[in-house]
Amino acid sequence: MRTKLTLIGAALTALPLPSAAFDRDTVEALTACHNYVWDVPEFVDLPNAAVSVWPGMVNDATMTIMWNVTWDDPMVKAAGICTYADGEVIGYEQY
Repeated sequence: MRTKLTLIGAALTALPLPSAAFDRDTVEALTACHNYVWDVPEFVDLPNAAVSVWPGMVNDATMTIMWNVTWDDPMVKAAGICTYADGEVIGYEQY
């Protein structure tokens, strides 16, 4: 029985899964927003891992990126959005 379960597990592991990769424009927008948020004076001394970004809405050539900053030493919790267009962050809002 154990051999059968191992073979089934190996077969499932080998199955192709859909990719969750982002296109180049999205990656550039995410990177720009991440770096913008990380340069905000209250976050600049935090490690890279404190800043998280993920894509939001896309409207023509404008992309909205959601972000949050969470860290425990010092205790920091913040969130907001970046607006990205034409290769740069054109808007920033912290909630």
